[in-house]
Amino acid sequence: MLLAIHNGERKRAEQATSGAIGACPWTQQPVKAHVGLLRQYWAYIGGAPTFPNGYEPESEWHLTWKTPVQDQYCEVIFGNNNEHRADILGSNETVIEIQRSIIDIRDSRERVEFYQRETGKRVIWVVDIQEFWRKRFILDGKPDREGRYKVSWKPKRTWLWDLAGNTRTNLFLEFNQSNDKLLHVWIYDKKMVAQFITKAEFFERYMQGVAKPEFFDSEYAVTVLQGKA
Repeated sequence: MLLAIHNGERKRAEQATSGAIGACPWTQQPVKAHVGLLRQYWAYIGGAPTFPNGYEPESEWHLTWKTPVQDQYCEVIFGNNNEHRADILGSNETVIEIQRSIIDIRDSRERVEFYQRETGKRVIWVVDIQEFWRKRFILDGKPDREGRYKVSWKPKRTWLWDLAGNTRTNLFLEFNQSNDKLLHVWIYDKKMVAQFITKAEFFERYMQGVAKPEFFDSEYAVTVLQGKA
């Protein structure tokens, strides 16, 4: 995780120094600060606890997406019983969920409904599909005049298809972290449609307003999101 409670304050690992012991703000479990030259994060002591349905241990990919964001907009806990932890409270009235592993469709629907009920904000999903990009997820032929592709996807993941068809969310797919683009996908006439969007455009639309000052330059922020900085 990016932030933990240390001496009564939410801190990044590098603020607490390597080896410091803190507590996860969400689960209250003890965590330890790991501060290396390239990676700084908190890790659960003795292994990750059992997470609520649909949640996953954090990877370097997750942390990369959170790196440019101010602390008060990262890993924000919601609900009277701490039901959910939003990865990022984004710009333009959005909640951004960063997801790599498969979620049960009931859990993804519940999370969208929860955030909209609690915050009134649109839920933006960024999902890692690098594992099956161009193997099972294929853009058909050439794009139309608007730059939109039809998608062939077999077998499809129903929770992602469901999110793509939900008019209250936006779904973006990370097909190659080192690339400077994402895929925006949605359902039209019962078929999936995809369109490339630059990471700079995504950042400016959904993250720049909550970014740290050093990341206001979207070109620099994109190099971080690509894992190149």
